[in-house]
Amino acid sequence: MQLDNIFEEKNDSQKRETCDPPTDGRDVTLTDIEQCYEFGRVVGDGNFAVVRECRRRDNGQTLAIKIVERAKLIGREHMMQNELSLLGSLRHPRIVRLFAHHHTNTHSYLVMELVSGGDLFEAISDRGKFSEAEAGLMVSDVSEALNYIHCKSIVHRDLKPENLLVSFRQVAAGICRLKLGDFGLAMVVTEPVFTICGTPTYVAPEILCETGYGVAVDVWALGVILYILVCGFPPFRSRDRDQVELFQLIKQAQLNFPSPYWDPISEEARGLIRALLQPDPTVRLTAEQTLLHPWVKAMASTCKRPRHHHRTPSNSVLMSLSISRLCDEIRVINLIVPDNTGDFLAAESFNGLQMKRFLLSWG
Repeated sequence: MQLDNIFEEKNDSQKRETCDPPTDGRDVTLTDIEQCYEFGRVVGDGNFAVVRECRRRDNGQTLAIKIVERAKLIGREHMMQNELSLLGSLRHPRIVRLFAHHHTNTHSYLVMELVSGGDLFEAISDRGKFSEAEAGLMVSDVSEALNYIHCKSIVHRDLKPENLLVSFRQVAAGICRLKLGDFGLAMVVTEPVFTICGTPTYVAPEILCETGYGVAVDVWALGVILYILVCGFPPFRSRDRDQVELFQLIKQAQLNFPSPYWDPISEEARGLIRALLQPDPTVRLTAEQTLLHPWVKAMASTCKRPRHHHRTPSNSVLMSLSISRLCDEIRVINLIVPDNTGDFLAAESFNGLQMKRFLLSWG
């Protein structure tokens, strides 16, 4: 019996060894990685990487594996290093977890927590807009993540719907919970930063003015996201998709809440957006203050209640959402796109989701 136990322990040890790629200094191969993980369906893709569902062969744990083609990162290697060094050190329920990373001669494999609900951009494209309660819960989730990294002097610098992954707390109710991902542009800030980076629609005015910036740029981006969540289009828009004009509008930071799109939205929500989109970062709300804001707390609390105890908020957005979804998409296009955009909409290679992603990214 004792010999049997020794034999079983030896087999278990050998199995554990085969579940991690070699660390003895020799090159890791795709075969080594496939011995540890069974690759599944594609759950996301981008310019530099494909994300697949995967399963650990030793314990059956379902994960995501981000496969990066290293040739496409030439000149951008720092983005990979940022993601590995920063994301690997973070442990928070509102931030996507990085468990391990492996590198072959041609690819890098990042083993991450699987978040199976897509990203927030896809959710916005599908829904058009959200109720104040849902938006408040999402702002609460993002504020938690930002407060955590800001307390560690980390600025994300590319907060946008595409980098917020969706998990559903109540699938039937469609309640979105968010996790922050993609730390390719993140960095530790100990003094003002002057590098211009980010995505045009979400970039803060202090980045454009080159006066030096810090973690407050993430809060500005959160304000832009909240504006989009409750009405379906961004606060600063260039009708001709002129980036110079867009940046000028951002620097001026003159907020408008056009009727009829904003008529149902509460003054409390508008007030929070004004506080998040303050052009002066020294008076802009912090992530912690946003998390503790009365509107955020009230909306998140409403959304977290069990479905059968939960009264639908008296917000006409909830009642008209399904009826107005198509109208919202038409309104967004009319508000943002010039008259000759029919050519883009008619192009088979430029589908509706790509069109909306283009509009939200470039204003």
